[in-house]
Amino acid sequence: MKATLKPIVAALLLATAAGAAQADTVRFATFNASLNRDASGQLLSDLANPLASGVGTTVANRIQQAHNVAEIIQRVNADVLLVNEFDFDLNGTPTASSTAMGLGYSSNASKLFQDNFLSAAHGNAVRGMTSGVDYAYRYTPNTNTGLASGFDLNNNGVVAGGDDAYGFGNFGGQYGFTIYSKYEIVSVRSFQTFLWKDMPGNLLTNDPTANKLGNFYSQAEIDALRLSSKNHVDVTVRINGQDVHFLTAHPTPPTFDGAEDRNGKRNHDEIRFWADYVAGADYIYDDQGNTGGLEAGAKFVIAGDYNADPFDGDSFKGTVNGEQYNAIGQLLDNPLINTSVTPSSDGGTAAAGYPSNNGSANQSHVGDPSQDTADFSDAAPGNLRVDYVLPSANLDVKGSGIYWPVDPDTSAANNTGDAFDLVGTFGNPGLYGGLPSSDHKAVWVDVQVVPEPEQYALLLAGLGLIGAAARRRR
Repeated sequence: MKATLKPIVAALLLATAAGAAQADTVRFATFNASLNRDASGQLLSDLANPLASGVGTTVANRIQQAHNVAEIIQRVNADVLLVNEFDFDLNGTPTASSTAMGLGYSSNASKLFQDNFLSAAHGNAVRGMTSGVDYAYRYTPNTNTGLASGFDLNNNGVVAGGDDAYGFGNFGGQYGFTIYSKYEIVSVRSFQTFLWKDMPGNLLTNDPTANKLGNFYSQAEIDALRLSSKNHVDVTVRINGQDVHFLTAHPTPPTFDGAEDRNGKRNHDEIRFWADYVAGADYIYDDQGNTGGLEAGAKFVIAGDYNADPFDGDSFKGTVNGEQYNAIGQLLDNPLINTSVTPSSDGGTAAAGYPSNNGSANQSHVGDPSQDTADFSDAAPGNLRVDYVLPSANLDVKGSGIYWPVDPDTSAANNTGDAFDLVGTFGNPGLYGGLPSSDHKAVWVDVQVVPEPEQYALLLAGLGLIGAAARRRR
């Protein structure tokens, strides 16, 4: 190579490296896909048999449900995706433990779902065909669900069953979650074993209500209770040189308890954990032995089914002893979080008044039904906004949505092949779980990841070298 060309080549390489870090619009999504199963090992067997060979109607319905979930994911086509309610396995063995999964761990079920469902085309002539979607990076964290605590946590006199696990689950690993990404996952922090009592001002030992949790649990139980009902996981993805923290969780539903409201209070504090984490709280410790929250200015996206609506439903909210509480408001009203755009759908508005609804709870709701993300029983609690994708304030939102199509004909069965057939209506007895896919809808937000100033400086330096080399050649 001639000496005069070397500066030009070097400059081109420098400029190319910097140019690769141009602003990208990235779609982050969450989907409680109801890929949990009723018995240990069923998800693995379902996902290993995509053609439903040699099975009866019940199992075939479960496998079809997984195909419908995959098609929705393909239509949303997120770059970074959290899938809630995805049973955990350790290298093909259904289980749960307190062992933190290392960077790069992907359960067998997560791999089977990619290979046999997400990579396969779906659709039909009516709603159109999809192409397979490939996620080069995956991470499956361990989970507290179904993991025996050794305590009688529901005070029924027996130490057994899902209520007495660290997080509700009828078997180890039920209701876990997994993450798919088109961008490299460069680090993970998990908080599965963080103790609830170690959160300052928590509602476990600082309960402001008359029905104090300190009177419901023994001291030994208080000392052992974990905050996270599944796990809280910071999955850091690198997007053209920028690190974005994908903060994933699935707080417990604020129901299925008694007057003590143990699940409602836990849900509140599970949500609060991320509010403290993004603020850099120093009390936090992770499963990997590190302490503290995010550094100031870090980019993040909070995602998951948080089981809390800002206006309706049973989450912990209202005024107690003169202090205002709102579980999800801890994130929605947080100045560190960009809530300038709220995902919505026409399907949510329509679903609030479908003639097939089994009750009138939706009619008394305060929240905007277009922002609902879950199709629950219309007797109670009705449809709610419980699934969120919330970027940090230093990320620009370019778009958002909820995959909830409108039923084109409410008098027809949901088998005409249109897009609505993928979501259906609540409580169809002929389908697994009563729905074609899930009672929750996929939610996404598109954010622009802008390079830091030093990356622009690198680009300008590269261009300057090109100009200087060109001048020398003349």
